[in-house]
Amino acid sequence: MRGTTVVYRAALGLGYPYGNSEALPFDKGFYAGGANGMRGWAIRSLGPGSFNDASSIYKYDKMGDILLESNLEFRFPIIGWLNGAFFGDAGNIWLLNPSEQIPGGEFKWDVFFRQMALDAGFGFRLDFSFFIFRLDGAIKLRDPALDEPVRWVDLRFMNPTDIMWNFGIGYPF
Repeated sequence: MRGTTVVYRAALGLGYPYGNSEALPFDKGFYAGGANGMRGWAIRSLGPGSFNDASSIYKYDKMGDILLESNLEFRFPIIGWLNGAFFGDAGNIWLLNPSEQIPGGEFKWDVFFRQMALDAGFGFRLDFSFFIFRLDGAIKLRDPALDEPVRWVDLRFMNPTDIMWNFGIGYPF
């Protein structure tokens, strides 16, 4: 079909605190969630690893030393300047070193794959050629903060409030 595209992005990042630092500076750390990454989560609210912040101290300031993320998007025209997209995202962040304040946040080769988060969604793009405004709605499919083996989200009990809405200018990648 004319005007349809499939786009993919993979991102890998590693930061190492050196000298007398135990952690990366806040502005150099990696985060997951938000309009340009894991769209099923609010910005900086995913991870690290399987960390579950029941106290909400770290609710929107979750940072990590390692980032692994991939996105797949199918973009298609709807009518005129209105386009649509189906997408899926996979990824998470981790810490290099164990932390007592963030249990489950350390990267381990034998468990990192089970700590991957998944989301999927649909979006609208208003393409004015010089500006693209987009609205994406995504739902969590697999949440690493949930206890194993029940990390898959049961969509039968999904509410409209479970949809994470993201507004952006330009394409996410």
